[in-house]
Amino acid sequence: MANLSARHTREPGYGHWRWQRISAIITLILMVYFTYLMASLGPLSYTEALSFVATPHQGVALGLLVIVGLFHAALGVQMIIEDYIPLASGRLALVVMARGVFAIASLVNLIAVGHIMGWI
Repeated sequence: MANLSARHTREPGYGHWRWQRISAIITLILMVYFTYLMASLGPLSYTEALSFVATPHQGVALGLLVIVGLFHAALGVQMIIEDYIPLASGRLALVVMARGVFAIASLVNLIAVGHIMGWI
C-alpha cells in the first residue's frame, strides 16, 4: 500500500488534481459562510455594506474567498484548455494568458478590499 501512495506523488497531474480539490473545499466553506452571513444580515445600504466589508475578519475572509475561488477557476480553465485545445504549442500560450487574467483579477480584488478596509 505504501508503494501505491509513493507512485501517485510522481504521476503528472496529481498535484493539479490535489490543489483543485483543496481549493474547492476552501471555496465551498467560505461560500457557505458568506451565504449564511448575507441571509442573516438582510438588505444593506451602500454605506452599511462598505462598513461590513471594512471589518477586518469580513474583509480578509472576502479577499480569501475571491482569491481561492479565482485560483480554483484558473485550475479548471487550465484543465479545459489542456483537454480541448488540439495544438500542443497553442495550449501553453493559452494557459499562460488564462493564468495572467486570473492573477490580474486577484490583484484587483486585493487592492479593492484593501482600499475598503483602509489598508491601502
